[in-house]
Amino acid sequence: MKVAIILFNINLKEFSLDSYFKIGCDGGALNATQNNINLDLSIGDFDSINKEEFELIKNNSKQIIKLNPIKDKTDVEEAIEYAKNISDDITIFGGIQGKRIEHFLSIINIFNKYENLKLIDNNSLIFKIKNKFEFRKDDYKDYKFVSFFSFNENYNISLNGFKYDLDNKNITKLDSSLLISNEMKENNLSVITNKDIFIIFSKLDNINNIA
Repeated sequence: MKVAIILFNINLKEFSLDSYFKIGCDGGALNATQNNINLDLSIGDFDSINKEEFELIKNNSKQIIKLNPIKDKTDVEEAIEYAKNISDDITIFGGIQGKRIEHFLSIINIFNKYENLKLIDNNSLIFKIKNKFEFRKDDYKDYKFVSFFSFNENYNISLNGFKYDLDNKNITKLDSSLLISNEMKENNLSVITNKDIFIIFSKLDNINNIA
């Protein structure tokens, strides 16, 4: 079974979540409720949710876990730990954009702790790849740009089938611009790297595209 962890800042009408075990995480539980998505679980400290909103969430959830606001883990990490007991196929919906950028950065850091996570919103898809990743352009046809980044100080990467290919290029933090806003050229593409890296698929957005 696949697990969806639903957060904020996402238009859920663009996704079909029928086949997922659905977890509403804090404000994401309200987002799901307002979009008529029935939740298997709502989890969070709900400190930004008022009493009326919390009642709506409770009536829309099979189970509620209310966390202490004073805790060592974020609501998202608590949701992931619960989800890991159900499946290793976990997708986080939302959380990429918004005023609280520290929450997005904390989610990216969580990717270094847990495997097989995906993060998606209405504009982007992010997940971690290892060693060799092969894919088809047709499987990601909704996206225009492909970018890469890593927490590693330096690593080697080869890109094949892209507008800008690389041949076992050593990448340092000073070279990060080489890996921003590439494009898929061939239908069959591959990425080869000697370290864990993130791949980001992004849709075309002429208003906010600053690359």
